[in-house]
Amino acid sequence: MGYINRFELILVLLEGTVLNQSELLSKVNRQEVLSKIYKKEPELENIGKFSITENPVDEGKWSEIPGRDKKRILKQNSKIKKSIDLERVITELTNYKEKYPNVPTIYNYLTIAFNYAGQTDKYYKSLIETVEKFPGYLFGKISLSEYYLNNNEFNKIPGLLDHKFEITQHFPPGTEVFHISAVRGFYYIAGRYFVKAGKIEKAYKSYFLLSDLDRNHQTTELLGEEILSYELNALKSLFKKRK
Repeated sequence: MGYINRFELILVLLEGTVLNQSELLSKVNRQEVLSKIYKKEPELENIGKFSITENPVDEGKWSEIPGRDKKRILKQNSKIKKSIDLERVITELTNYKEKYPNVPTIYNYLTIAFNYAGQTDKYYKSLIETVEKFPGYLFGKISLSEYYLNNNEFNKIPGLLDHKFEITQHFPPGTEVFHISAVRGFYYIAGRYFVKAGKIEKAYKSYFLLSDLDRNHQTTELLGEEILSYELNALKSLFKKRK
């Protein structure tokens, strides 16, 4: 079932009209989408209600690192985001990983550094190592899920996430506040997985959440592009069947 205005999609197919992604998706009937999900899986209606914060969230072992080292590690992470001196960053983070072997955040930063540096083999090995060493660390699962999505291995994601696609299912009962980066990362990969798996209503559900956080954020726009591509392909298939 298509949820985008079909007339506008037809114009795209026939005349090459440029899609206004944000505008089109904002017109989707949310209640219609959610009702279809909850009709099939009523247990989902009461799962996933939580609050979001941008304030730092205690990450266990990370809080035990001396402040001086924390600042240095965060400085390396800032360099990763700007792709500055990545080889040196990798060396620094590798040293900190050896110094603090039970802090998953360091493993995550190092994994990202390998990716930005184009060290594909080390990137993948670091992804696997992080998930295996810290099975409860959500950012590790998010990063490995994104790798699977980008390498057309999305069928591995349900097993990786224990078939749990709400962020609240990955934390102890009663956890009600989540950092915005965790929420954004989790529902970005969940939404992309649902598009690949053809579960478009659930993809929309993830999109709605990301859009409410920031409709112009890169993750929102990328998921929106995949949803629109899915809808266009569905319409093309419908035309072929009618010929």
